[in-house]
Amino acid sequence: MEDKHYSLKHRFAFGAMTAALFCFTLLVYGPLSLYVTGNDEMWFSFRSLLTPVIVVSLIGFVVMTLLLSLPKGVFHKVLCCLTFGISLGLYVQCSFFNISYGSGVLDGSQIAWMDYTTYGAIDSAMWAACIAMPFALFMVFKRSWRHVLMVAAVFIIFTQIAGLSLDLYKNQNTLDKLSHEVTTDGIYELSDKDNTLVFVLSSMDKEYFDEYKKEHPDVENQLRGFTEYTNVLSTGSDSLVSVPAMLTGEVYKKDVKYTEYVNGAWNANNAFDVLQKYDADARVYADDKYFGNAAVRKVDNISDRAKDKDAYKVIGSTMYRYTLYKAVPHYMKQLFWMSLSDYSNFKSNNTYNPDADDKFFADYDKAEGFTYTDKYPCAVRVYHLKGAKAPYRLTSEGEKDPDGTSRTEQIEGEFSCIFKMIDDLKSNGKFENAQIVITADNGNEDYNQRPMLLYKDKNAIDVYRTSAAPVTLFDLPATLASSVTKDYAKIGTGKTFDDAEKSTPKRERYFYRSVGSNAESRIEEYLINSAELDSKKIKLTNSYLLNGGVVENYVLGKELTFTEDETAAMYCKSGFGHTNGWRTIINGQTAQMEIPLDDLPGNLTDLHAYFNVLNVYEETDCVITANDVTVYTGRLGNDARNHGLNFLIPTDVIGRDKTIRLTFTFPELYEDTDVMALTSFKIYKQ
Repeated sequence: MEDKHYSLKHRFAFGAMTAALFCFTLLVYGPLSLYVTGNDEMWFSFRSLLTPVIVVSLIGFVVMTLLLSLPKGVFHKVLCCLTFGISLGLYVQCSFFNISYGSGVLDGSQIAWMDYTTYGAIDSAMWAACIAMPFALFMVFKRSWRHVLMVAAVFIIFTQIAGLSLDLYKNQNTLDKLSHEVTTDGIYELSDKDNTLVFVLSSMDKEYFDEYKKEHPDVENQLRGFTEYTNVLSTGSDSLVSVPAMLTGEVYKKDVKYTEYVNGAWNANNAFDVLQKYDADARVYADDKYFGNAAVRKVDNISDRAKDKDAYKVIGSTMYRYTLYKAVPHYMKQLFWMSLSDYSNFKSNNTYNPDADDKFFADYDKAEGFTYTDKYPCAVRVYHLKGAKAPYRLTSEGEKDPDGTSRTEQIEGEFSCIFKMIDDLKSNGKFENAQIVITADNGNEDYNQRPMLLYKDKNAIDVYRTSAAPVTLFDLPATLASSVTKDYAKIGTGKTFDDAEKSTPKRERYFYRSVGSNAESRIEEYLINSAELDSKKIKLTNSYLLNGGVVENYVLGKELTFTEDETAAMYCKSGFGHTNGWRTIINGQTAQMEIPLDDLPGNLTDLHAYFNVLNVYEETDCVITANDVTVYTGRLGNDARNHGLNFLIPTDVIGRDKTIRLTFTFPELYEDTDVMALTSFKIYKQ
């Protein structure tokens, strides 16, 4: 008869605790902690990861408990000891024993695995010790070994919970990832009744439209029913500032991260809430970075990738593969490494491409124009097009020329296709009752404050007219809302373009200009209360520094970007240019960064620094020093383009102020020259 200590009840208790340790370590702590500390590389939100983690861990716990509890005698003891040892190895590997293999990111495709023989031997010895430990306890403590292991399991689980909770607290502002996707759904579908079409042409300055009209004197006849506004102020100086402000009425002031700003802007009540209330079908075709997650419930062509029917499977499989890559011994990692593209390739086949106007126009022709449906009473369509933005690739027929065209030719191509769409409305009897806006996100001369604006209200068909009314593109939200209701006083400025006709020339309007470089990146607020839009006449009323002017202590291992969030820019002292929302350019012979560290563990021998290089403009020698000690010498070229800049920073060069001062020097350059474009950097423990 089996000893009472190994009855089913006792086997179940020990098996359940051992299974809990294994499942929590591998299936819960593994993916969640890796997400929290490395979420820059993942497109989905923390919330969307919880569902597959909960489902998989619960199933795993039940299965493991049964597998460990049902066997009897020695087999039960061996299984439990082996499982505990593997769980301990997983915990130690994930928490203390991993190295960065050069790149410091997920991608293992460039790792020279055989260069880590010494580390592999040490890692293998660690695993052998972890697996042997429970067997040794079993041999030494015949009576109490199970109790010791159960207490150890509880301690390890609570240690992981505490660590995960601390990481969640530190990174709480980054967990709500923007996981939405702008699709092409309904892109050429309009209502059989009322339609509002908005064509936003990037950088289409009023001056450029004036030039276009001179070359095309028949344009006014083609646009009968439209009003050309000649005294228009854009919301901002570039699309990162101007586009969300045009759509929501909310202003970006760099006091928070850009992603936090767009989330807040779309959470606030705006024109799209009004359109939704009146059952309008509203769709916006623009880059997904201009939208917060709340846009999923307000804009009909924006979907949440994390809620797609196949998303949980993809999220779970990719995260568990990444967890295994981090958790298994060194010599098994090459079975599980992942390409970074695995985290970005989960997109539907109808994702909108904001930089492919030629495809947009070609697909319109392929669809044989617009289709009209009675599924909804009103359709609102906003199309963000390239307009006058470089590089110029569009021909006058709206086709792509990879060898390049000119600004004039690209503008001709944009208007030729827009006129084709307007003719479509006319031939189908939908023009008279349509509301149409042709405008720009911002100008492209002086402070970029003067965009073009053409507006056709419903039932306006007879003449082409001009107006000097003081209009701002902050009036667009109310204009959109006016397509379904007259109750728009609390939307945007509360004025439509038509309402602005009644305003005095001294109407107060505001313009937000993104300026500055390095840590001095800022938003300048200008007040205009006259018909004069020249930069010499407008008044600077406020200036908002990046991150409120606060330089945060850098947390080792955190990747910071020079893209729209500009989290890396606060550490730049000189030589780093304006980000423009997708990169910074090092310009000149030297560039400097000053990075105060949040903490510097005392047992480190060196730190690894990685800079993601988007492009190299000048193939030249590069010397990098950290606190006046040379840490990198090399020549910028294809290697930097393909693999970025990687170098080690000895911790003994870091003083008591815990600050790293990096200086980039390009000794061959003697002029103010663009050297290379960077998108992010990361400093982490070896």
